[in-house]
Amino acid sequence: MAVETDVSELRKRQKEKNKRNFMIRFFVVLTVAVLVMIAVLTKNSWYPYLDGILTKIPSKTSMSDSENAELAEGQFPITVTGGSDFQTAAMDNFIAIIDDSHFMVYDVNGKQITEKQHTYSNPILTVSDKKALIYDLGGNNFSLESKYKTIYEKTTEQTILMAELSSSDYAAVVTKSDKFLAQLDIYGPDGNSVFTYKSYDSRIIDVTFTSDGGCIVTTLTASGGQVWSGLIKFSFSSTDMIWETEKIPTLAVSANIDDSGNIVMIGNNRIVFFDGNGLKLSEQEYGDDIVDYAYSGRISAVLLENTALRRYHLMIIDGSDVNNYAEAELPEAAEHILVSDKMIYVLTGSGIYTYNNLGQEISGTRLTDSYADFCRLGNYMFLMGYDEINRIDFSG
Repeated sequence: MAVETDVSELRKRQKEKNKRNFMIRFFVVLTVAVLVMIAVLTKNSWYPYLDGILTKIPSKTSMSDSENAELAEGQFPITVTGGSDFQTAAMDNFIAIIDDSHFMVYDVNGKQITEKQHTYSNPILTVSDKKALIYDLGGNNFSLESKYKTIYEKTTEQTILMAELSSSDYAAVVTKSDKFLAQLDIYGPDGNSVFTYKSYDSRIIDVTFTSDGGCIVTTLTASGGQVWSGLIKFSFSSTDMIWETEKIPTLAVSANIDDSGNIVMIGNNRIVFFDGNGLKLSEQEYGDDIVDYAYSGRISAVLLENTALRRYHLMIIDGSDVNNYAEAELPEAAEHILVSDKMIYVLTGSGIYTYNNLGQEISGTRLTDSYADFCRLGNYMFLMGYDEINRIDFSG
């Protein structure tokens, strides 16, 4: 049996409900207004106490409320020829730049210190505290550069696959030939060879220098349709390995030694920590796609993207226990991050977000233009555009 609906009765009930909601809102607004008036009239008696508390609370600036960052003038922007295909890195208190034809060094005020022409087809830049190593990826030449001159230039017999520079200016150069998958040569600060390792069964994809006169080599192998990465430690005084880790089912993109002497391996699908003897401490899979990564001291950060939802987030590990990682959801798409002074900086299309080691957003700085990359040097943030480099004050 159908039930008839009394439309007039429904309208009556709806009218009474609207009237009741209006009266509730009216009394709420009236009450708030009275409280505000009382607070204003008695401000002198309570504000001094609250003021002391408020000054201790860290500020958080949302991107929508923050002002546009003011770009430096004078020598800026630094114009780079050859379009967007250039690299930059902080070297001492200077900025090193390499493009398709020149290696250059500028001070923080945009004044050029040195400029050198090169003939590398695919130039790559890597730096230490005070020097820069530039090499021709897929070629045979590399050189060690200071801010003012070339320290040495070398030519390899085999094709250069990668190179790294230590804080004490030892250069690791990885090459490939028909006889073996990879050869590692270590050169001292004067350019003389001090160590050689030839790998017949695995590729070398990264080299990390240790403080005890050696290095940790990241290797890559394939078995059963799976890519595996591992670590091998060497001393420059012997060709025998000191230890070798278990193989991890990941494509390692970087390895680094933290302040406690533990090693963090960042892979394409997980992050893994080892102790100083090569024993695995902890491991965590991402679940999403890796976009970028950064580390400094104790802080390791990974930028991840959920491609299905088009959402970006950070995984932040303070120390070597990856099980206690922090996460931060990002408000928009991002491609690059960096870590400095226990803070994580995220470059997006609209600006720079700052997060602490707990994943809490500290501030947002709006930029008037979009930039491809960035790096921090002291109180300044350097922004890389298509063919120029800008600078903003980032001391806050």
